[in-house]
Amino acid sequence: MAFIIDKQTFEDLEIFEGKGGHKSLFSFFNKAISHGGKEELRNMFLYPLSEITKISERQELIRYMCQKKLSLDIDKYLLNYIEYYLFLSNKPVKVSRFDAWHKALKYWLRPTNEYFLIRRGIKYTIDFLRELFAFVTKNVDQKIPHLLEKQFAFISDTIQNTELRRIIGFNTKRRMNAMNQERFDHIFRFCAYDRLKDILLIIYQWDAFQAVVDTTAELGLVFPQISEYPSIEISGLYHPFVKDAITNDLHLVEDQNMFFLTGANMAGKSTFLKAFGIAVYLTHIGFPVAAASMRTGIFNGLFSTINIADNLNRGYSHFYNEVLRVKSVAQEINRTGNLVVIFDELFRGTNVKDAYDASLSIISAFAKVKGSMFLISTHIMEIADQLRNLTNIRFWYFHTAIDGKTPIYSYRLHSGVTEERLGMLIIENEQILNIIHSGIKI
Repeated sequence: MAFIIDKQTFEDLEIFEGKGGHKSLFSFFNKAISHGGKEELRNMFLYPLSEITKISERQELIRYMCQKKLSLDIDKYLLNYIEYYLFLSNKPVKVSRFDAWHKALKYWLRPTNEYFLIRRGIKYTIDFLRELFAFVTKNVDQKIPHLLEKQFAFISDTIQNTELRRIIGFNTKRRMNAMNQERFDHIFRFCAYDRLKDILLIIYQWDAFQAVVDTTAELGLVFPQISEYPSIEISGLYHPFVKDAITNDLHLVEDQNMFFLTGANMAGKSTFLKAFGIAVYLTHIGFPVAAASMRTGIFNGLFSTINIADNLNRGYSHFYNEVLRVKSVAQEINRTGNLVVIFDELFRGTNVKDAYDASLSIISAFAKVKGSMFLISTHIMEIADQLRNLTNIRFWYFHTAIDGKTPIYSYRLHSGVTEERLGMLIIENEQILNIIHSGIKI
């Protein structure tokens, strides 16, 4: 089963670049050199995994590259040229001595760009395969990760047990005669075409993995431990976009599967929810996370509702969009189960009374759902009083101190429910009422 994540969640967690060109999680990792490497990295981001074996294999490979500092010197220009050459049309389906010398004579009399591209492409492909074969042969050892072992075996077998083994021995510094060019071109673009495409794909994957290695070293990320149990335990969690971030811990287990979060405005609730969602997401693409440590089960999907907006095209209000969002998540829970769900301040688009009633009813209903994990924040603290009898809910809040009239945000989680309300204090500090009154003419 594929890991389920939707457009709203991608946007909430800022996985890819938005319309405003803001930071994205993808841009943090996107240090791939080649165009193909960038595409492979994007595909990893687009299609998270839900199988423990595949996630563990990817983790193992990236960790191995980190520890061994294993990297192939990738030449972006060389790879682009080889790919362009291999994908040329008019593939040589047979080897003909007459055709070989006829093409060479035509090129000598009237040089063509295609003939030049083929000659150069053959040379680059030979040099590339020779270097790659030496790299694979040199780096095979007994503790090599399973996924890398399969890739190395494919490359080695493709080169060692085909005509490619003889071709990579050709000295590309010497001039290539017409017959060799015809024969090599036939092998590269016809006989071994599919296998060479697969080899290029492996190189692009290595380029993408190397980008993850570089980001891991730069940001000090850690690999989460994968558990078979439906739980999430994170120490030192932080948002990767926040410099010198304050870290927090979180623990959810099967019989305490709802994390109920309160806090004043700007106390850090939304950033914390995003940091958590990003950690869950990165785990499911086999990447390291922004935390001191993490141990987690594997889930079937991730859904968040953090920055939902009106749908003007369909005439939906903010509140109705929220209702539809909650409905779609509920349907997915019933259909799939084993999801991670994040709600940030439900039902902001309606009046206080409706927001209270709607939030209480929805949260109470979700609290009875087993097999999924919920992180829910709210600005309506009174809801907590009605939920305290539910043993599977853990209550946490972000503490804010007041120094005179200045809020001091700790960005640290505390057990319980906050009683702090800072909305009017912030309004007073910004002197909004004074500005309004000063503009009133009597």
